[in-house]
Amino acid sequence: MPKKIKTDRLSTQGWINKHRKTFLLVNTLVFLGFWFFTNPLIPFSYQLKDLLEGFGSLLLIAGVLGRMYSSLTIASHKDQQVAKTEIYSVVRHPLYFFSFLIAIGIGLLTGRMELLLYIIVFFLACFYPMILNEERFLEGKFGKEYTDYKKQVPMLIPNFSKWKARERIEINMRLVTRTILDGSLFLLIIPLIEIVNYVKDLI
Repeated sequence: MPKKIKTDRLSTQGWINKHRKTFLLVNTLVFLGFWFFTNPLIPFSYQLKDLLEGFGSLLLIAGVLGRMYSSLTIASHKDQQVAKTEIYSVVRHPLYFFSFLIAIGIGLLTGRMELLLYIIVFFLACFYPMILNEERFLEGKFGKEYTDYKKQVPMLIPNFSKWKARERIEINMRLVTRTILDGSLFLLIIPLIEIVNYVKDLI
């Protein structure tokens, strides 16, 4: 009996993608442990800390809005065709890019440079291999069409001079609802971190 070939996204994208939730959970717990139970290696003045937290909040909000727009742009066409318009016309992996902004925002909101560096290293260690695996999957699925797209559009740093837009965008209301909910949960991080920082300052 011939062996069944797996063609779904996760089965073809390697170990890190299959176990990304576990990897994320473990590193989140490590991050929280450092944050709660250690003191800053580089103490900041309250003025600088407030400035970093304000910039972090802006990055987190920008990341959430960017993820929402990216999800709405690709709608129900994920893995069905190569998305080449709107945000996908300026960067190949907008969801990862905006997630990176969220991660940096969270790091800045803690007011601790070592935690910001930890988040950056973790993000690259976890998500960069996933991006490479995803690109291999898409090249295998779409062939020359995706290879040509790779040559024209940057991987992670947007180039807005390449912007292309459609006249009409198909909206998937189920996806809209889920995207808004996900974004709302991310935005709750801002007051939660502020509360924790306030409590830590009192201790």
